[in-house]
Amino acid sequence: MIGSSQLQTEGMDFKLSFEKLLSEKSEPKDLLDFRKKAFSFLEKAEFPNPGLESWRKISLSNFKLDSFDKAPSREAVKFSSENGSQITALSELDSNRLKSVLSLAEPALQAYKSEWTSLFTLSHFTHAYYIQLKEVQEEEPLPQICVSCNEGNFVLPLFIIEAPAMSKARILEEWISSSSDDFRWMNGVTILRIRKGGHFQYATTESLGDSTFRFRATHSVQEGDSRFHTSIATWGGYKGKSFYDAEVTGNGAWTRFAGISPLRAKEYQDTEIRILHKADHGNSSILFRVAAREKAHHVFTGNLHIPAGCKDVAAVQINNNLLLDRTARAESIPKLEVFADSVKCEHGATVGEIDEEQLFYLASRGISEHEARRLIVEGFLGEVVREFPSEKLRNEIESVLETRMLEGLP
Repeated sequence: MIGSSQLQTEGMDFKLSFEKLLSEKSEPKDLLDFRKKAFSFLEKAEFPNPGLESWRKISLSNFKLDSFDKAPSREAVKFSSENGSQITALSELDSNRLKSVLSLAEPALQAYKSEWTSLFTLSHFTHAYYIQLKEVQEEEPLPQICVSCNEGNFVLPLFIIEAPAMSKARILEEWISSSSDDFRWMNGVTILRIRKGGHFQYATTESLGDSTFRFRATHSVQEGDSRFHTSIATWGGYKGKSFYDAEVTGNGAWTRFAGISPLRAKEYQDTEIRILHKADHGNSSILFRVAAREKAHHVFTGNLHIPAGCKDVAAVQINNNLLLDRTARAESIPKLEVFADSVKCEHGATVGEIDEEQLFYLASRGISEHEARRLIVEGFLGEVVREFPSEKLRNEIESVLETRMLEGLP
């Protein structure tokens, strides 16, 4: 058992469980202290409930913490890198290097100091790695992290990834799980640091079984004159909540989030992307598209925050949702928190079904209704798929879309 039941998270049993976890770890003191600091925040944090703004759309009444008692193996996290990127378990770093790496995690710890799911992983992580990326050439395979939950019934990964200054780097983080009779739980935190002048492409995909609870937090800090591009493709799972948080701390930075979520059956996902501009001359954009069929349900929240004093910032967020069945649902919650004057901000959101006029137009060109629907869905999601950083990955996603979204359409 990794903790007490959710009804006891503020009680002595929860603390005793954590102390027992620490006693079983052979980790450096600095890493144990990091766990303790995260746990001190966790003790004060509310378990996700509808009274919390970010969690008001998702019910976790059937999430029972004490049911996740089958520990994952070391093989639950695997790496593939052919370009010399360094991958080291946090527990294996020397003392000085560990202090330096953990300092990279401090902004995320502060950002999530009231977020129960993130704090749980930051204090109870089952796998923790530092990844120092090297410059990658276009023709080289993507360095890859694969997180699976097929052995054991939970996994709590923590990754700290550093992209080099004045260089191009990229990585793929993939999450997979299979369906099972009992619930599984995947709960991770990924921390990204993009150094000055760097050009970093981060891609993530999820292919989850229908019994998986999935919670994720991805936090980035971006230095000056850097370019940071995030590509997201998530499907499957039982219930899921994702936070993608970007802190733009350096002048002249460019930030882009592009994502798709093709959902079907009774899948539920809640995606929240938040960009915090802290410097001048920044440019950020969000494009997130959802295609939902049957009884699937997606909630998207986008938040652009520009505090007073920031100058010459341009920010835009777009969320488009395509419903392929009347029983599917999509909700869009755009937010702009703008306190500066010399800025340009835009937002837009759409929710709708396939346009009958589009079908009529394509039919007039001799295209069958099935083929017309296929072309519309492919075109709707394909604009985002084209932003993923490798042809192999784009082809894999297109194959998934063909199966999930197009099979069985009239």
